[in-house]
Amino acid sequence: MILVVEDDLQDSFLLTDQLVRAGLEDDVRLIRNGRDALDFLLQVSPLPYAVFLDLKLPGLSGIALLREIRNEPRLHDLPVIVTTNSVNAHDAEMCARLGVAAFQSKPVRMEIFKMIIESVESERPFLPRPIDPHFVQLASPMLPEEA
Repeated sequence: MILVVEDDLQDSFLLTDQLVRAGLEDDVRLIRNGRDALDFLLQVSPLPYAVFLDLKLPGLSGIALLREIRNEPRLHDLPVIVTTNSVNAHDAEMCARLGVAAFQSKPVRMEIFKMIIESVESERPFLPRPIDPHFVQLASPMLPEEA
């Protein structure tokens, strides 16, 4: 299953349509707010293979949801692909610190779907983090150097 957490009807349609075109339509779950998404993730088994997460959500923001995911041991390694309409340096920095798989402006590029398909077909348990070179370039100047 792939979880899409998106409150905008048009954006959710475009994203789920791309998942269908990429051959990932078998089990896509759409949730429209952060609080419901967290409740779902805490109860579902098995966990989704990946989560597409909008940052601007009602109830619980995308950043707050991402923090909850990373703080919950069972959800900690869940691959999260952030989708956003703007590139805000603070949001990018927070997402980098919270270990997202990708930070994508909308609409999401087809390469992300191809990486998910390849990861599923090779039976790797998780997507690599981060997988988006643009995100690495965007976020790396904002992060402290490793000692």
